[in-house]
Amino acid sequence: MVFTDKINIVMHHSSQGMYKKNILSKSLNMEVFKSSSSVLLIFFLLVVGSRIVGYFEQAAEGNLDPAIIMSVVALRFPDFITLLIPLSFFLGVLISISRIYADREIYGFFSVGLAPFDLIKFLAPQALLYFLLTLILSLYVAPYTKTLSQEILKIDSFEEQLESIKSDEIVSLNDGGFIYIQNTDNTLLTGVKALKQNQVNSFFVIADELFTTESKELIKLNFNNGSIYNGVFSDSSKLQLNFNEFKLDIKKEKNLTNDMSLTKLFDFSSDSDTASFQWNVSVPITILILLFIGVYISEVKPRQGRFSVILPGMLLYVMYLSLLILGREYIVDNPKTSFGLWYVHLIFILFLFAYLLKDKYAYSGNINLAIRDSLYMKYVLALSLFILMMWVVS
Repeated sequence: MVFTDKINIVMHHSSQGMYKKNILSKSLNMEVFKSSSSVLLIFFLLVVGSRIVGYFEQAAEGNLDPAIIMSVVALRFPDFITLLIPLSFFLGVLISISRIYADREIYGFFSVGLAPFDLIKFLAPQALLYFLLTLILSLYVAPYTKTLSQEILKIDSFEEQLESIKSDEIVSLNDGGFIYIQNTDNTLLTGVKALKQNQVNSFFVIADELFTTESKELIKLNFNNGSIYNGVFSDSSKLQLNFNEFKLDIKKEKNLTNDMSLTKLFDFSSDSDTASFQWNVSVPITILILLFIGVYISEVKPRQGRFSVILPGMLLYVMYLSLLILGREYIVDNPKTSFGLWYVHLIFILFLFAYLLKDKYAYSGNINLAIRDSLYMKYVLALSLFILMMWVVS
């Protein structure tokens, strides 16, 4: 009977421990999720707002149609979210866990036999969800919608300029030259002067009227009642021809969306796509590595302040992003390199191991504490963060 009671007591305490761990896991995940969502919303609104302002500035200068601004910005949403999720999750981890340390709630975790690595296990499902979401957006959705937005922004193409041309305006030809229209009346263009030039020859056309027709690949310019002057920029004699009707074919600009498909995102045969693919995969991978780094660097002293780790954490993140950008540019300039972007992730994994091993050395704790509490070091970190952020956004 006594033996049975002991077993029941052990099982009761064991079930209590599991119950407490489940509560702590749900509490930690909810707090990190709220913090990450808040940070994501703030940064998302800032980025979208800055892009809208930039587009309206272009519209005010006459370089952009205001009617397409919201469509372009909406198509860029996946691209914005893809790059903001790793930063938001990392800051959510830093804010939440540093608060737990600062408010001494961490001892509630330690009292049931938990360690910092258990916090990582608690947050792993949430990190994996963000990883999969970012991977799908980065590989499939964001590149496609970004290309669609770039296609909409191509309002300076010849066919679109010709459709919206007004009196006393000039339209540039795709392969050299221009067309001047004196008067416009719906589809009737009068008082036309056109210069067509290339490396071989050039000629100047003066016509009373111009009509345009379109096919799948060409725009056909039909000049009526005019003259042609050949060899405009050459030293040879000019040849003048009078005509009743003269036709000139202009090739349409290639539509990027016609060649865009989801399968081409995985095209390894193109050197230019290698950097793009590695970048698209590297962005989600940062979430998993930053989870480990965020949990371990979030430890703060009770009177140190919960936000003392935000500045070093931001500097670490910007360094991570800067190295990825440098690696991507290096791959673009040297497409046959075999290093890729994987060495950047390896650097921060080694940094994580070095950080975990620092407490094994007696002198390292004092040095780290002195560096961490130094006011001058905070100024250096702030300056470094500012310089790196200016380089990233430039």
